[in-house]
Amino acid sequence: MQKMNNGFSILTVEDNPSDLFLIERMLNRSNLGIDKLHSADGVRRAYEILQSEEINLVLLDLTLPDGFGINSFLQLKPVVQKIPVIILTGLSDTNLAVEAIKEGAQDYLVKGEFSEGLLTKSIQYSMERKRTLENLRESNERFNTVVKATNDAIWDWDLITNEVFLVGDAYKQLFGYDIVDAVSPQYFWESILHPDDKCRVLERLRCIIHEGKVTKWEDEYRLKKSNGEYAYVHDRGYIIYSSDNRPQRVIGAIQDITVRKRSEEIIRTSEEKYKKIFYKNPYPTWIYDLDTLHIMEVNDAALEKYGFDKSEFMKMTMRDLHPPGEAEEFVESMVSLANMQPVGKKLWHHSNKAGEIMIVEITSHLIDYFGKMSMQLIINDVTERVRLEKELALQQKLKQQQITEVVLGAQERERFELGQELHDNINQILATSKLYLDVAIEETEPRIELLAKSRKNISMAIEEIRKLSKELITPTLNDLGLIQSIKELIRSILTVKKMKIRLNSTGLDESTLLPEQKINVYRIIQEQLNNILKHAQATNVIIELNKDNEQISLLVKDDGKGFDPRMRRKGVGISNIISRAELYNGRVEIDSAPGKGCRLEVILNSKALPEQA
Repeated sequence: MQKMNNGFSILTVEDNPSDLFLIERMLNRSNLGIDKLHSADGVRRAYEILQSEEINLVLLDLTLPDGFGINSFLQLKPVVQKIPVIILTGLSDTNLAVEAIKEGAQDYLVKGEFSEGLLTKSIQYSMERKRTLENLRESNERFNTVVKATNDAIWDWDLITNEVFLVGDAYKQLFGYDIVDAVSPQYFWESILHPDDKCRVLERLRCIIHEGKVTKWEDEYRLKKSNGEYAYVHDRGYIIYSSDNRPQRVIGAIQDITVRKRSEEIIRTSEEKYKKIFYKNPYPTWIYDLDTLHIMEVNDAALEKYGFDKSEFMKMTMRDLHPPGEAEEFVESMVSLANMQPVGKKLWHHSNKAGEIMIVEITSHLIDYFGKMSMQLIINDVTERVRLEKELALQQKLKQQQITEVVLGAQERERFELGQELHDNINQILATSKLYLDVAIEETEPRIELLAKSRKNISMAIEEIRKLSKELITPTLNDLGLIQSIKELIRSILTVKKMKIRLNSTGLDESTLLPEQKINVYRIIQEQLNNILKHAQATNVIIELNKDNEQISLLVKDDGKGFDPRMRRKGVGISNIISRAELYNGRVEIDSAPGKGCRLEVILNSKALPEQA
């Protein structure tokens, strides 16, 4: 036997001096390398020495003055937890010695029957056994600490008995079953496997175990909890084989990965939604590399719009879609955008596979594409919109030209009529008056008669000029009011034309209208009455002027000869009415037919103001 390490000390607890002498003699003659021998004649003294000295082994007699039998060992047990104890007993106390070993003693020797060699062996074996047990205890403590620190449920499956030992209370904490450091039959675990996972998991586990080729197994499946819910778990085990390569045990751990699985599911669902949004987006969309400008992904709308297939797009860069002069400008704008610098909104030009040029709006934003910063573009083809806007602008320009032509024509016509009226009527009256005055100056008879005729003609000229001025000058609506001005207009018409004109007005509060709006309504009525006088040959006219909320409704209806609204008209009266209505976001409806009279309806928005030039 090898000698023990230096510093080895033994305590002998023996009240018989002869037995103590023999034991210490054997110890001194042994090759144990003992440094110190301590002795005590009772339990109390032994307890004191064990607390004050470093003792490596205890030889304990069970028959002592202050202790008898197993009680002697039990009194010392609190201070010999890590110290091996060999029981010294008589032949009749063998059963007590065996009981002490059950309580933690390492060996026992019967007095008078052991030799120096047997004592030495017993001490060496007890020391080694105690060291092994202490290492195992520490290992178990570490294992139990790990079990407590981890959320895994540790299990030990005996393949011979088909029983599973569940370590600690993690199984209870994770799944709710009241199993703590207890044995559970294997079929219990099988019974709580999810039906959709059961066959797959059991078959794979069976194949791995009985093939005898691998020592590790792991799988993910769903396990039913005590509340009926299912938890996702990651289970892994280590398979232990016998010397003849037969599986004996499987030791493993179950980890609850429900949170991780749900997070993965959320991420997967989010990715699927993003893919649907990306690939099924009705607008052409693609992703390109910020460094190389190469297109990395493209959606279905882009394939259809541009005519390239996906493999062709994957070989292209963003430069290939733009005209040469515009490509560099686009790249610079995207670099500025990537550097968080403001970029003004601009329309770009793209060419498809057929070489056709499209005008596009580009919406872009940075994204992380598989760990690389990239740019995603969404394209809106505005070619048709730009074309329509140009056409609309051209139409508006043409319309403005037509309005200008109508206005200028109306002015010229008005000037012609004014000149004709002055020349044919007023000028003739004044010329006649001058002739009368010339004769009256040269001759005395009939001077009075000629002067009277001259005065009468001058009065006629003044009246004609007054009437002409009244038609030309805007009425003072602020003084008379809109309704009263319309009545004055009707009265002046009735003095020269025999017809019936009836005015109906309800719900019109003139204070809510601006002067410009009043004049506009007045001029529309005046224009339509002039049209009726000149063309309609009507005998009855009805004018209805009403206001409902924000709308001014004007209706002028006559029983004249009517006309076909679809026929082109030489006059500008209707055109003037339509132009005035459009100034106030209004509309004009004309209902007429030959022999059916005319019904003119104008709807104006009282809140709308004409745009300022």
